Amino acid sequence: MTVTGVFLFKTAALALAFALPAQAGLAADVMRCGWYANPTPGNHWLTDRDGTWTLSTQGGPEVSGWMDLPAEAFAFDGSNWVETNGSYGYGCACITGRFGTAEAGEVIHVTRMKALPLSRCTADRNLPAAEG
Repeated sequence: MTVTGVFLFKTAALALAFALPAQAGLAADVMRCGWYANPTPGNHWLTDRDGTWTLSTQGGPEVSGWMDLPAEAFAFDGSNWVETNGSYGYGCACITGRFGTAEAGEVIHVTRMKALPLSRCTADRNLPAAEG
């Protein structure tokens, strides 16, 4: 191996050694299921067995990916949506994305949301009662 070849090999090995720990620290997407609430315009959160996760607050920062969800992600049919304030209210849903700590209720990025039947959340003993 030439001097240039050894240098390139060592440089590549060093770059790989620094890149792998950074990749290991990336959080994988997690699916969280629970009570999805939209009580007023611009306010959205999910409460699951671990806590309440803030997706959007009126006038607050947007969670990455939230505004990119397709309209069908919010397609709760009439029997699976409880109206508490005009058309605003709550339903049962699963949200997939990257989350911070439960204590902070931090959502880092959302990739998917799926509306579920209310019965799925009412039957889950790990969830708190729905608030409306």
